[in-house]
Amino acid sequence: MSYYKKPEMILFDVGGTLFDDTKCVPRNGLAKLRLASENPEATDDETLTKLWDGFMKEIGSVHKSESGTKLDFLLSTAIKFVTMQAGLHFDISMAEQEEIFDRYNSDRKVIDGVTDLLEEIHSLGIRAAVISNNAMSGEGLRLAIDRWLPGNKMEFCLTSADILLTKPDKSLFICATNYAHVNPENCWYCGDGKIPDVDGAKNAGITPVLLDTESSLPFEMRTEIGRGEYLTVNSWIVLKAYIKKLWKINFP
Repeated sequence: MSYYKKPEMILFDVGGTLFDDTKCVPRNGLAKLRLASENPEATDDETLTKLWDGFMKEIGSVHKSESGTKLDFLLSTAIKFVTMQAGLHFDISMAEQEEIFDRYNSDRKVIDGVTDLLEEIHSLGIRAAVISNNAMSGEGLRLAIDRWLPGNKMEFCLTSADILLTKPDKSLFICATNYAHVNPENCWYCGDGKIPDVDGAKNAGITPVLLDTESSLPFEMRTEIGRGEYLTVNSWIVLKAYIKKLWKINFP
């Protein structure tokens, strides 16, 4: 783990890291999905919402592996359960259906400084990708990120629902680094949560960077019992400046 050399690749979380979303209201996403179908007259929004609520009640809210890791099931499973029972037909891909549901079930804004940070790391030759605890498939999440962050140049998106196991388990991180052919020690992970992001990255030998917008310090190297040392910034603009400085040190 090193904060003192330019990383080969930076992996990003999504919620609270790239985007800030309001509370999810499934009915709103389902309503837009119905309108995107070939036969929206086959059902109504109330029926779709009841099917959704019934499915969520049936499967419960928490599923864990034998080791205690929380499991994520694909959003596409819920979408199929609801829309197929309602008799809806689509001429768009499941990834597109996921993106529509995601786009309209809450209000979203891009976190301040994200666009500038992504442009900077690309200009410095640092690779980027996304891994996230997310019910969307990587393909669906890719569509969402491309819509909200055009020109982002992320190499791929991988979600916990793709592999079932969630952060802080190291599996998601190892899948990403092995797929990208990058050593974990040459990779950073940017997120906004101590347990899933800081601990998860450390579990995989990746250098974590925590976004804490409530911090009074723009830049802080924190040390905690049981967690060790990790870098915290209160804005992605701060991280952009730090990485730019590292580039100058490495290549004066």
